[in-house]
Amino acid sequence: MAITQAGIAARNAEADLAKCGSNTGTALYGCVATALNNACQQLGRNAIPPSVKQPFDNAIYRLRRAVDKVQALSALAQARAAISGALQQARTIGHVEGGTADAQDLAAISALIGHAVQLVQSKG
Repeated sequence: MAITQAGIAARNAEADLAKCGSNTGTALYGCVATALNNACQQLGRNAIPPSVKQPFDNAIYRLRRAVDKVQALSALAQARAAISGALQQARTIGHVEGGTADAQDLAAISALIGHAVQLVQSKG
């Protein structure tokens, strides 16, 4: 079975998140933001439509500027909300409207956000 682009992106992002574990505080938040952003970019420019990407990018921006764990977790909740809505749509119609991402792609990003939340909760 071939590894999909989403699988490659998820694997790379998991490795990036593992590296982030050596950081704490604002360094951790910036590292996590980079890992999540890179995962979305690896899916491809057209995978995630602007209606999802814009709130996700706003959340990543907030995560980069977080000064404490509460702000970081709030930003991650915003990112998760953006992806969750698209994931629900993809599960219903097979893909996200306006993009090429399917439920598997979005589930991989959602799982990464979950891992990021655990990392911030434990190290943040």
